[in-house]
Amino acid sequence: MSSEFYESDVDGDGHADTIEYDQHADGSSDILVDTNHDGVADYEGSDTDGDGRIDYVAADTDHDGTHDVEAWDKNSDGSFDYANVDTNSDGVADYSGNPWGAA
Repeated sequence: MSSEFYESDVDGDGHADTIEYDQHADGSSDILVDTNHDGVADYEGSDTDGDGRIDYVAADTDHDGTHDVEAWDKNSDGSFDYANVDTNSDGVADYSGNPWGAA
């Protein structure tokens, strides 16, 4: 590979891309999200494993190969599965935020 690959400056601002993409100097790519395209990052995260996803999105804390968000919502209803458990069949999820059961 040529050294030009490592010294690329895609946006032409005079800063090498390898420096721009690791502003925290932690060895991982920084991911900037600008949803309204105003030039200011709305969110900044790191990609330590190089999968192109911000770490909190791609977290796999038990290292089973399944991202935590996918593991916690197996039925894809948008709620973590523990929030839907109703072990006493009273019609109120066990984790409802109401410690006294149904109102």
